[in-house]
Amino acid sequence: MDIANKKIYYPGKSALHLEWPTEQSVNYSVVIHFDEEQESNEVKYQLRITRLKHVDKGQALFQIERISDVFINETLPDLIADRLAYATGKVFYPLVISVDHNGGFRNIYNYNEIFNRWPSVKNKVLNDFEGDLVEDYLLKMERQLSNQDKLQLAFLNHDWFLHTFFRPIYKEYGRNHTMENTYKFPIVRDFKIEGYQTVEQLSTETNDFGGIELLHTGKILSVDDEYFGDKITGTYEGYYLLHPKSKRIVSLFSSVTYNEAVKTSVKIKISIIPDGDQEFDHDFVLDTNVDRLPVSDMVILDGSSRKGFWERLFNK
Repeated sequence: MDIANKKIYYPGKSALHLEWPTEQSVNYSVVIHFDEEQESNEVKYQLRITRLKHVDKGQALFQIERISDVFINETLPDLIADRLAYATGKVFYPLVISVDHNGGFRNIYNYNEIFNRWPSVKNKVLNDFEGDLVEDYLLKMERQLSNQDKLQLAFLNHDWFLHTFFRPIYKEYGRNHTMENTYKFPIVRDFKIEGYQTVEQLSTETNDFGGIELLHTGKILSVDDEYFGDKITGTYEGYYLLHPKSKRIVSLFSSVTYNEAVKTSVKIKISIIPDGDQEFDHDFVLDTNVDRLPVSDMVILDGSSRKGFWERLFNK
């Protein structure tokens, strides 16, 4: 059944619950675009995410693996600092994290494995690089790896993928399908702002090809007094497209701005990589809606043209 260009209404659904089977893996592409003054940089890579078996009650585990090289502005890293960061960063993968019952990132679960991988990664770096810069870089990395709290803080302060993909979106949204929350992002690393006050709006019907949409709109809550001077401003926008059955993320787009002396912005695009020649929505067909009525009785045609893959995926 081709449900592209159709809408499936599901009234009354006001909560999201993730139904990701254990041992199931999904591949994603990640594109992160950084803008600051006149400088722009783009980072691209691909990941495989696997839901692992529960170990502790109430603690969901996910394994994250890099399945591609990391490209900076469409090329492999060429500057020595970028190459070092890429080479030493391999120690973190596979990365296993725990998330809370709402799907939010909690902590790094496999710290001991990461720590024990370091000697072999370090030896390879020493074989491939030389110079004082390399020695200094390795020392800084070892200091970070030697303390689990420091490593945890580093991921909280720098990892845009974890902040964006593992956001606490699986929860009750209330009668109006709307709630407010305050989120923090790696773009801000001091105490000048409390976060981005965000309105989260869950769609009450599936979109043109059967996905569930979640919209985030936020702005900075800043500390505004004479000590800090001018008020800091900034915005956050997020668009999540979720699988209608599993509620797994199919694609998302996030944009965060921060304006103080200099305007900084970060845009993130994450999308599922379908298996083989399948379409991303090949298994979107629902058997029943939330009221247990056959979906076939509720489908409404919404046009006849079929958009391209990326155009459909990001609803453009």
